[in-house]
Formats: sequence, C-alpha cells, structure tokens
Amino acid sequence: MADDDFTTQPNPFGYFKPHEDMLPLIQEVREAYTVVNKFLLTLPASRQRSIAITELETSAMWAIKGLVLNDQKSTQPNEGGTGVGSVTRA
Repeated sequence: MADDDFTTQPNPFGYFKPHEDMLPLIQEVREAYTVVNKFLLTLPASRQRSIAITELETSAMWAIKGLVLNDQKSTQPNEGGTGVGSVTRA
C-alpha cells in the first residue's frame, strides 16, 4: 500500500460522525440499553451487578459503533494534526 493510501483510509480509532439519518436509530438503541440498565439497578448491589452494568456499557458502545462504522453515510472529520482530511465512507 502506498503512503498516500493511508490518508484516504478511515482511522478506526478516530471519531466517526454519524449521518443525521442514523441519529434516531442510535437514540433508540440508547433508550433500549437504558431500560436494561434501570432493571439491573433494581438487583441487589454486588460485584456481579457491577460487572453486568459494565458489560452492558461495553455492549452499548459496540452496538452504536457497529451502526456508525457500517453506515456508508458516516464521515470521519479531520482529526487535527493527523494530515487526514474528512473521509467519507465509500
């Protein structure tokens, strides 16, 4: 791969801006996870409950990241100093 190919590839560790059309679905996912989180908070406090909540947070992050990264309309704005301009997913 040529050096200039890296400047056109999305940075998987950078910020991806979801397209406006994706925002209602992201909000729906967040609301669903909020319902489960509220239920978990009704369980007796324990290390296991804490782990369940942490894993729920992780799952929510991956679910939303999966939506954004697989949306062809998502963009990756310039990350200041990386030399990479706005990359639109093709």
